[in-house]
Amino acid sequence: MKDRWKILTAVAIILSVFTGIWLVTMHVQPQNEVGAYKKILRDQGEKLEVNEILPPPVPPESNSVIMVQEAFRMLGSSIGSIPYGMTIVAPGKAMVAHMQPEVCGFDFTNSWENFTAEVAGNRSAIELLHQVLERPKLDFQLEYKKGFSLLLPHLSPLKRAEQKLQAAVVCDLHNGDTGAAMTNILTMLGLVQRNEGEGLLISHLVRIAMTAITISPSWELLQSTNVTDGQLAALQQGWEAMNFLSDATNVFVMERACSIKEIQKARASYDEVKKTFGLTTSMSPPASSSGSIWDWPPDWEAITTKPRYAIGAAMWRSSWSYSDELRTLQGESTMLETLRTMQTNQSQFYKADYDAMTVRLSSLGITNAGASFFRALKIPDFSEYFGGLSIVHVVRKIISIETARRIVITAIALKRFQLEYGKLPETLNGLVPQFLSAVLIDPYDGKLLRYRADADGTYLLYSIGEDGVDDGGSTSKFYWQGNKNRDWVWPQPAAAKEIQTYYEEQARKSK
Repeated sequence: MKDRWKILTAVAIILSVFTGIWLVTMHVQPQNEVGAYKKILRDQGEKLEVNEILPPPVPPESNSVIMVQEAFRMLGSSIGSIPYGMTIVAPGKAMVAHMQPEVCGFDFTNSWENFTAEVAGNRSAIELLHQVLERPKLDFQLEYKKGFSLLLPHLSPLKRAEQKLQAAVVCDLHNGDTGAAMTNILTMLGLVQRNEGEGLLISHLVRIAMTAITISPSWELLQSTNVTDGQLAALQQGWEAMNFLSDATNVFVMERACSIKEIQKARASYDEVKKTFGLTTSMSPPASSSGSIWDWPPDWEAITTKPRYAIGAAMWRSSWSYSDELRTLQGESTMLETLRTMQTNQSQFYKADYDAMTVRLSSLGITNAGASFFRALKIPDFSEYFGGLSIVHVVRKIISIETARRIVITAIALKRFQLEYGKLPETLNGLVPQFLSAVLIDPYDGKLLRYRADADGTYLLYSIGEDGVDDGGSTSKFYWQGNKNRDWVWPQPAAAKEIQTYYEEQARKSK
């Protein structure tokens, strides 16, 4: 009898030891690691709670949101006819939309008379949008405390308004009204710039997309024969006011805080876990098999789906959520540090900063406790939901749009020089200080943007692009900027023959 009690006591001790080891390894240790890292960040002055970083309220007299929302209502939900602009028809050459005999878009060809009438129907709404230029802020008064459950119904109307303004610019330029065109382009930029305080990642991506839309009408204005230096100076100032790096820094601070809040909320209860991961009330995945134990041979994977997901949810709440929280904190903090480095980097070689960031992110090496064991049992760890690493592409997009912004500003300055002196400068240094405070840098290698004046009055202006290789201005036929392109060449106006060849090729492809 004594031997039996000794055995039972030994087993109990062993189980207690293993339970203690499990508790420390699976729960206490990752929880402490999160707490320690948060302390490091707070000691550095970082703010980690949504309440700490809420943007200050905007006084009504400084906010153009009422007029903009009324314009949204008047414009409706239809996109309408959005004409092509800056259509690349040959490498480094684009078709000037407002100078063509007809107005064309993705799914329409129309006469200028009919298109002008359609644009005129939006004039009242467009005039309301112009009022964004009269006030310093465009604040949609979001409830940031809702975190990722916050609805953003204004984003689609914002982008749609941008497209309507783009159509108006092409129409204005066709009618020779460069003043109206310039105001509409400035309004497009204003909708982005006045809304930069909206510290949400999706909002930032939409603002980048809206800015990309504005490039085309800006190019169209530069091809106008009656644009003035005053109009170009105002346009240049509008582009110079854009600051994607500073905007993105605020966005990533809020993104980090919202991510932490979402993890903590999901950790609080099974109901929150199920909401976060899209599980049903029975703890099964969204689309489970209908396998039955009475089938032969039994579909054991389907039969065990519910308990495996229940175990995964329990493990996530007690242990893995802390690993996800730490991974999120470290990943998004690394990206935030990179954006801050870019702002203070005197060389402005942003691609080097980006490459260093990706190396740091890949070396984080944070894994869930017991991951291999539970993976072998096909128990999900939900690691794809959190971690911060899925938003790396945002930093790449920021570098891309910043590069485009610098090329647009340089192209405007070149046009102003040409209007003033009747020729192009021999080098970009000729633009300083009258038209530029300094020659702008290519973020992909930290060197000056490439430029060459040609004897026919055109020029070559480009960035070496994401591949980091100077191909001497060699570019794609289909777009001027993109990760599959070679150099990012600012297009020159296409000749009539090049436009004709382009349409002939399109006709052959459609057969």
